[in-house]
Amino acid sequence: MQLADPSILTGPEDAARLRTRGFEVRTVSGAGHTIHRDDFDGFMTSLDGWI
Repeated sequence: MQLADPSILTGPEDAARLRTRGFEVRTVSGAGHTIHRDDFDGFMTSLDGWI
């Protein structure tokens, strides 16, 4: 899962819960809801190893 930081939709508790269930949660600090538009370089960096 990829999150903006801060995320208005998924709080820290939700992200922690997802991690305990085996999900990898990556954040892009300072990005808004549309991560790829707000911080394209951060978006691409957060995908390293996934694709």
